[in-house]
Amino acid sequence: MFSKKTVSIKKRPPPVTASNITPKDDAFHGSKKRKSAEWWYFDATFTNNYSLHVGIRTFSKKNKGKVSLFLEFYKDGKLIEKSTKKFPFNNLKTSQDYPYVKILDNNILNFNKKNYKEKGEWIYNIRLELEKNKVNLKFIGTTNGFKFETKAESWTVALPKARISGDITVNGKNMNVEGIGYHDHNWNYSLLTPFTYGKGWYWGKIMSKNLSVSWAEVIKSKKTREILAVFNKDKNGFFESNVENIIFDVERFEKINNRKIPTHFKLKIDDKINNKKIKADVKMDVKEVHFDKVMFIASYWRFHVKAEGYISIDSVKEEVNKTQIMELMKFY
Repeated sequence: MFSKKTVSIKKRPPPVTASNITPKDDAFHGSKKRKSAEWWYFDATFTNNYSLHVGIRTFSKKNKGKVSLFLEFYKDGKLIEKSTKKFPFNNLKTSQDYPYVKILDNNILNFNKKNYKEKGEWIYNIRLELEKNKVNLKFIGTTNGFKFETKAESWTVALPKARISGDITVNGKNMNVEGIGYHDHNWNYSLLTPFTYGKGWYWGKIMSKNLSVSWAEVIKSKKTREILAVFNKDKNGFFESNVENIIFDVERFEKINNRKIPTHFKLKIDDKINNKKIKADVKMDVKEVHFDKVMFIASYWRFHVKAEGYISIDSVKEEVNKTQIMELMKFY
């Protein structure tokens, strides 16, 4: 086991603040200057102790490149099935006005435009079949999405929290499921990202019954970080915390599979935004680790963590005591 090194870290806010979104923010953006990656990310934790990641990634410039599909299932946090498939970019049909992904004759990501127009609801249907694995799921947003957008890299959190229902097939075994999910979308990540954006990041979200916190810490250098945290209350908007009131610490490292990785984290926030008191005090212990590579240059760890603590907005205080999903990405 490795102890945490004492390093003086300067924390600063991201260059932009969180702002409201429309379906166009979760549509396809593409790239005209250089080949870059774009990623629709969905995850879910179900009541039967299964969890999953569904990923749609493009790596393209103008109309040339490739599309990769990912379907990853976990049981008690441990990876049990992974299916991937790549397609030429010209097999992709999408939209620049709303979330939509079709590959060949398969509608993979569909956004319910009618419900959004009539009721303001964000509802997604995800259908994907790869080998003996399959999902047919409905994600219904419970709160307001937000985005951080710059001229370079951008991040839209369309579903900070969602109710999920449907069915999954894991290695040929079909089951009906329900649970809680999350969806975000980022784009303009290229081979220049380590030089223009950061050396990597920690990211995660903490969910309770009616509240959630989405947070990230971007590693700018050995001594500098950009940190953010956005609180959501079901059906009641979002509240971005001030950086000086956010504490995110990596409290322990361990050697797993010959790699030194963090295994214990703390997130603590005590702030007041728009006359609302927002607080979080959560400890996260890594239970299972899934390591992978992204774009050949980035090391990626998806953690299932046992989160314990609480989230509160004004008088609403909710206990956190369940498994959550978080990640670490490093470009070096």
